[in-house]
Amino acid sequence: MMQEPSFATHWESVLNDNASATAIFGGNNSPLRTFQEIEDERRLWRDRLKTFAPGSCLVAAIGNHETWPALFLACLDQQLTLLPIEPQITSNQLGYVLELTRAQALLSPVPSETKVEKITINRFERSPICWHGIVPNLLKITSGTTGKPRAVRTRECHLLADCRNICSTMGIGPHDINYGVIPFSHSYGFSNLITPLLYQGTRLVCSRDRLPRPVYEQILASEATVFPGTPALFSALSSLKETTGLGKVRLCISAGAPLQPEISRNFKERFNRKIHSFYGSSECGGITFDRDEELRFEISGYVGTPMDGVELKKIDSDRIAVQGENVADGYYPDLDTHVLDGHRFIPGDLVEWIPEGCRLIGRASDVVNVAGKKVHPVFIEEHLRKHTDIMDAIVFGVPSAIRNEDLVAYVVGRANLSLRDVEIHCRHGLSDWQVPREIRIVNELPVNNRGKISRAALAQQHLIKGVSQFESCQRQMKRG
Repeated sequence: MMQEPSFATHWESVLNDNASATAIFGGNNSPLRTFQEIEDERRLWRDRLKTFAPGSCLVAAIGNHETWPALFLACLDQQLTLLPIEPQITSNQLGYVLELTRAQALLSPVPSETKVEKITINRFERSPICWHGIVPNLLKITSGTTGKPRAVRTRECHLLADCRNICSTMGIGPHDINYGVIPFSHSYGFSNLITPLLYQGTRLVCSRDRLPRPVYEQILASEATVFPGTPALFSALSSLKETTGLGKVRLCISAGAPLQPEISRNFKERFNRKIHSFYGSSECGGITFDRDEELRFEISGYVGTPMDGVELKKIDSDRIAVQGENVADGYYPDLDTHVLDGHRFIPGDLVEWIPEGCRLIGRASDVVNVAGKKVHPVFIEEHLRKHTDIMDAIVFGVPSAIRNEDLVAYVVGRANLSLRDVEIHCRHGLSDWQVPREIRIVNELPVNNRGKISRAALAQQHLIKGVSQFESCQRQMKRG
């Protein structure tokens, strides 16, 4: 039986064709690594990691560092398990992750340094996990469907399959340049930015900026052709003044949170580029993608059709099962095989099948039960956004002694919007029981570094700290 090509095999071909060419650029278009320098760096990493036993877990909190491709290859060479995490993780969260994975070391950069030898390795004296089966090559920390952090056990073959699916479905080729501003430590960033470089030589721009103006200027300077981002980032770019275009960018991809029609519309008007919605998960990588160039502003939550190499099966009327070679082996430490069993993954999202493809209508766990009647907050949020003075909204449920749960709405509105305006608008389009019992007008909605909003976290902060401390809630969620 022929062995499936590995990243090392693909990389060897890429290296032979491009050794002296620049593979990784800085945000200002400065060369950071040639393909040969990545290979040299891989050897240095192998030497640094040679004292770790196969199966050891290394936690890497190195941000969007240009050493990622070499580090990943070296870990594959040494049969080590790599776990990427965001550097902004709190000390409590970091401690939990290190203990959960029985990590042998934590990798972190020395401030203001970029060379591989300046990535520190802080070793821990503890025995590694005994996996009792196939050892994972990459762990991904996720909350899964329970909200409790756990690890997704992913092998090289899953990452290769996901990379193939992404490049094939999105039309990303060896001659493209990926602009890397989304976190490399996230499943989205790792699979869309790191693996295509190793798989087919797609060049990469490493950006550590998060402010919209520097990001915009770097997109132009880097001559990037593919721009993976988040709805929050695309919205921020649309608000910039004195912008004339997106340079050589031909493909804009949005993932991490539902893409609202208003964001798509504003971005198209400003830059004459469509944002293509991408739906995926840590458990399997890419699931669906909006391939069309046709604009679908009227379809909120539209995420396109199944990726190449991915099979979707309907479960009931609003759930799906994902099957394909990209589906990971399972969770750790709790298996939860009814959700992820190595062959099939059932996301926690509610999906509506429409003629154009799939539309996300929220999370199953977010459904609110008001006196025995169930409603998903997305339904109410969509109605709120129909008001001309409401720019965005988030709705969630809180416990109620009388009605089981009550609905609460945080609304971002224009200066002239009043609470009465919002209430009247709700009563004209919603049933009485669907009208939020509490409405607050705020300056912005809290999102984390991945551009996501957690209704559960927001509801908890609302109950614990009260609305008067909403700004504190925003700060906490942005860190988380």
